[in-house]
Amino acid sequence: MKTRFIARPIPDNYQAPPLGILFQFVDGSVANFFQPDPKIAERIWSRIHVVHLFTRPRIVIADDYSKSVFVCSQINRIDFVFEGSDFSQIPDDHAELVELSEREFRTRVPLEEPDRLDRRAQPRRVGDLLVSFLHLRMRGGSHIYLLKEALVKLPVDNHSFMQRLLSGGCYSIRLQGGGHGFLNLANLIGYTVYPGVPEIPNDAWMAVSSDLAPAPNGARKCV
Repeated sequence: MKTRFIARPIPDNYQAPPLGILFQFVDGSVANFFQPDPKIAERIWSRIHVVHLFTRPRIVIADDYSKSVFVCSQINRIDFVFEGSDFSQIPDDHAELVELSEREFRTRVPLEEPDRLDRRAQPRRVGDLLVSFLHLRMRGGSHIYLLKEALVKLPVDNHSFMQRLLSGGCYSIRLQGGGHGFLNLANLIGYTVYPGVPEIPNDAWMAVSSDLAPAPNGARKCV
């Protein structure tokens, strides 16, 4: 199941609000809000603590007519859409995590042509720039595609990225159109990185993904 945010038709004289707040839930549904007052938008930003964004029991959004209450454990992600890229609470090592569309991801990661993919084991030096692509699977069947730029680290540090994704906390990404998204890693099912790092856990299972090659004769793909 693919989920995307759906908005109503926008009038010709419409001006983009200073802040859009977009929720995506475990069941695939979405909820969109906006705050047109820059001062109120700034106040919302200043009260957000990224580390604790999904650890609270609920998030409440209110206007002059209604109050909406959302259970944090049922939220897959929250996007804060605004012009520019400044958000002081983003950790430095998350700054170059940019969301891609599925089409952009598949253009950069040609799964149908495995010979064009970079292998995990490459002659890289500590400090070299490494560009990788991530496919995250979230509860409810939603998929997130990311581009990650990072400097090559020592082998002992390579597992820290996996540990962070599996931490169950909050993960920050940059939105191409401006703003930042926050992923609820408690609802992460799994992820794939292209190319992965050479180091893998001792208990890793060595097998070829059916996304990269046809299943052997007589074998069946899991669906």
